[in-house]
Amino acid sequence: MNHSITVQNYGIRLRPVTMDDAEFIFELRRDPKLAKYIGEFDEQFSVHVAWLKRYFEREGDYYFCIETVRSNTPIGTIAIYDRNRDIAEWGRIIMNSTFPAAPGSVWLMYHVAFDILGLSSVYSRTVINNKQVVSFHDNSGAERSGIEPEGITIQGKPMDMIIHTVTADRWPYIKKRLEPSARMAERLLEEVT
Repeated sequence: MNHSITVQNYGIRLRPVTMDDAEFIFELRRDPKLAKYIGEFDEQFSVHVAWLKRYFEREGDYYFCIETVRSNTPIGTIAIYDRNRDIAEWGRIIMNSTFPAAPGSVWLMYHVAFDILGLSSVYSRTVINNKQVVSFHDNSGAERSGIEPEGITIQGKPMDMIIHTVTADRWPYIKKRLEPSARMAERLLEEVT
């Protein structure tokens, strides 16, 4: 969806994805270390560009490029999508591992979801074997709300997914849980940018 939401805090900015980001996103998704837990991916750049063009026509889909405030360097993506009234899924988070921006990016995503879009809840789906991300959600205060059996296929193999849900009334609590690690990541980010 073509949107105009831009937010920043903790040394990073979420801004709308544009067609100029197509190559950057394509390369992120092709990185074997970063793409280990994302679904099937077509290696043709033209297929990726066509998907991105269709994205701009979809309502209720807010796709962001994560970039550093200091140098405007793109470092990843995150999205809120499949909005159904006041509930949406969030995901498409993939980030260059050189930059410690996950806590701040997720904080900003929740800020957009609850404070700007006025959603009542958002949920994410994480491959069950992605222990680092599952632990991140658990430690941030997101509630495990279910398991989706064989929710994604990776390298031809169906994988179960853990669903975490955050409601608007829990956002103040989660905000406080994420802030210390987001501040620490901001200090580390200043060292690498």
